[in-house]
Amino acid sequence: MLRTRIFKEICQNVDLEEKKANLKEKLKNDPNNLELLEKLAAVYYYQQEDFKAVEIYKKLVTLDPENAEYLAFLGYLCYELNELDLAIDYLNESLDIDSSAPFVFFILGNTYSRAGMIKQAVDAYDFAIFLDLDIYTAHMDFAKKYEDMGRKHNALKEYLAAYDIDSRDVKLKNKIKNLKEELNIV
Repeated sequence: MLRTRIFKEICQNVDLEEKKANLKEKLKNDPNNLELLEKLAAVYYYQQEDFKAVEIYKKLVTLDPENAEYLAFLGYLCYELNELDLAIDYLNESLDIDSSAPFVFFILGNTYSRAGMIKQAVDAYDFAIFLDLDIYTAHMDFAKKYEDMGRKHNALKEYLAAYDIDSRDVKLKNKIKNLKEELNIV
């Protein structure tokens, strides 16, 4: 599930450089090991080296083209890199394989929204909601994840999106205010 893959905590409290070196060494003997490639991509993702993670996920998709999760995460990475056309293509390919993934519909909605394709965004969000995704919680989860990764501008965007859904949360309002101050945004 894409949500699990994005929010996995395998790289916390770990020396990422050492982990990366160990994975690369193991991959020398088994360069097509899907599990090792996934772990290496996760390290790059946590180190905010999204382009390297994309290259690994492209290899994963080549090795296992019917894996909806690989396609979805590749789409998500392209979304992060603002390569919206590619993101849309990969996310839709993922949904062609597994159309029961609400979180993929949510990411697709975000991608369409960012691309200015509002009707398609609403349709994707509708599918996510129909499949029981709590969009407010999804935005909050992303915000916390981005904060943990040091991507504070992305965190702020997600907190603001959650606030647009429910502006009654005083703690969230204060969180946004503090983050804006920290980022020197007026």
